[in-house]
Parts: sequence; C-alpha cells; structure tokens
Amino acid sequence: MSVDGDVAVAVEHVWFGYRKAGSVLEDVDFRVPAGQSLAILGYNGVGKTTLLNLIVGLLRPSKGRAVINGKLIASVREVFELTERSNLIDSMSVRDNIRFRDLLFSGQGPARPTPGMEHLDRERLVVAFGLAEHLDKRVDELSSGLRKRAGLVAGLLFDPRLILLDEPTNSIDPLTRSLLLDCVGQLRGDGRTLVTVTHDLDYCWKVADRIIVLDDKRIALDRMTHDFADFDAFKKAATLGRQATHTDFGLTHTTATTIK
Repeated sequence: MSVDGDVAVAVEHVWFGYRKAGSVLEDVDFRVPAGQSLAILGYNGVGKTTLLNLIVGLLRPSKGRAVINGKLIASVREVFELTERSNLIDSMSVRDNIRFRDLLFSGQGPARPTPGMEHLDRERLVVAFGLAEHLDKRVDELSSGLRKRAGLVAGLLFDPRLILLDEPTNSIDPLTRSLLLDCVGQLRGDGRTLVTVTHDLDYCWKVADRIIVLDDKRIALDRMTHDFADFDAFKKAATLGRQATHTDFGLTHTTATTIK
C-alpha cells in the first residue's frame, strides 16, 4: 500500500506480538484520510491500544508498517495523543505542564500561534474547559475529570492536525463528557483527523465518521457510521452481535439466611 497526499495515517499489513502473549495483531491494514474521525472498537485485550502505540511509534511492528504522512504532518507538534493518564507529569502543575510542552515544541515546524503563557487563564480553551482556577494545582491533586480536561487542553493549545485519543470517556463526570463530545465535534467540523480507541458506542455514534472493529487479531468490520440505519443497527454491528440482553445470575431466588 502506498501513502498518498490525502492520507493522514496508513497502517500497512501490520503484524505485532508480545513475547509472552504471542501474536496480538495480524495483517491489519487500513488508511485514515485527512479530516476523518475514526473510532477503533473491540473487546478488552484485542489490541486497540497496541495499535494506537504502533501508529505513534511507541511500538514497532514485526511485519508491515504504520505511517503518519509527512506531507500532512510537518512536525511532532502537529500530532497529539491523549493517553488514559492524559500525558501529564503528576508532580507538576497544569501550567508548568503546558510550559514544558511549549519548550519541547519551540522551533518545530512552520510558525504557529503559541499560547500566551502569561495569560493562560484567559485562553479560550482553558476557559471553555473550566480550568482557569486549576492551572496552578499539581496534576496529582486533580479529579479524573479535571485531569482529562487538563490533558486535552495541554495538547489542543498547540493546534495539532492529527489527534489520537485512548479511551477519552473513561472515568469522567457528565460535565467533562459533555465538554469532550462538544470539543471533538468541533474538531471534526474543523477538518482535524481524529483516531479514537474506545468502548463508548454512544460517543462513536455522535462523533465518528467511520468505525473499525478488531476481533481475533484482525479487522472484523470497517464501515462508515452513516451506512447504519439507526443506533441499534450500529450497536449490533459494533459489538459483533455479542451484546448481552439478559443474563440470569441466579440471584433473584436466593433464600436469605437468618442469623440467630
């Protein structure tokens, strides 16, 4: 598979395995066009986060390759990955995490607006995510929802074109979830490329243009979300028809034991 100018990410016949667990991914092959919002789904242990790490270069495939197209992504600054730990240094404040990122990216790629370090509390992203009063708190003092917001802001302030999100809706409160969905929807509308690893089908239905479902080491389904008649049809396909409707755990007829 060749990489064309309109492809943001290309995963080319990738194979990968861990020494103890054995093969995890086999012949996984797909492209993500620039401006598309892709969600990668699958049951626990199927290799979703492994695939994300292959894309950003934290892991190397045993066969094939994963490519972020250099014609579209001019520098590391233009790629943002939000991990489950939010890519933040626990012992530093939110403000210092942003300053550190600014120093890390200084001089990379074409000239781009840099967030005003002296006036971070007025930055639109900071205000929108309700972080102004939390900028000088250590990251390890934040709730999981605030941590997720801080991680998003720390990355998005630098205007990335390719955004990779690993389980972004895990362990967050309803307000943070609402802000996240709204923000991702606006990024999608702005033509950013989004790749999200998630179990959250409601999130996918609202903000993904396309889903890929991994199963048994390979791609089991690759479809555009607009091809599904409704959310129920989407949910059935995305779970490969395995979702539980009712399970009898034998609890309803349990006889209570009286302790005398």
